[in-house]
Amino acid sequence: MSNSIWISDYDVIHRCKTDNFQLSVAAFPGKMNAKYLSQPKNWQAAEWTLEGIGTREEFYVRGNDLVERYTSDQDKLSTEIYSRILPDLDGAELILSRQTSTLDSDAQMALKFRFDDANSVITMNESGQWNPPGLGDNNIANLSDPMVVAVGCLDAVQYAVFVYPGDCSSIQAERQNEETVEVTIPLFSLHLEKGVIRRSRIQFVRAEGKDAMKQLAAKYGSFCDSEIPLTT
Repeated sequence: MSNSIWISDYDVIHRCKTDNFQLSVAAFPGKMNAKYLSQPKNWQAAEWTLEGIGTREEFYVRGNDLVERYTSDQDKLSTEIYSRILPDLDGAELILSRQTSTLDSDAQMALKFRFDDANSVITMNESGQWNPPGLGDNNIANLSDPMVVAVGCLDAVQYAVFVYPGDCSSIQAERQNEETVEVTIPLFSLHLEKGVIRRSRIQFVRAEGKDAMKQLAAKYGSFCDSEIPLTT
């Protein structure tokens, strides 16, 4: 696995590459953007964004982590993002936290995953079984327990978004057209008292082969059973 940072005239771009994928992360004014590229064809499977987080104050690479800290002057909120490559190299985990320096701050924000070459989209039911493919007549599903969405893409790989139980109240999956599926994860909806830190965990994982969906279900189970990881 290679882990690198490039500094351009515009911004800092971090790239972490494994045999199966490349994760590229860039910061723009008030926004973090990440792209997940399937290897070896360098084909973009998914893109995610986090907006309204202010200016990036600090960033560094430690092991399999990219650590970023942002500060918003408008609402005095600091945001920390760990982009962590999973130990078995099948995807990435995002550990997001927000802290306020003022009383009763509105810390809510939305993390959005976008798939532009989606063949199928499947959600999971409360029993841990996969629902039939699709999102209903309106092509929208609101998921609360569990918060799991799997998307089959053109590279014949299944990709899944997991939200750790209790880290938000619900997420939304929407098929916007024949090719595009978007998953919206609202975070930190509760108002924060001064100095309070809230944390959320999201995983983005891959699986392929005839038992890909079984693999994803097992990965979600392991995620739910995992301990809160250490951050620094």
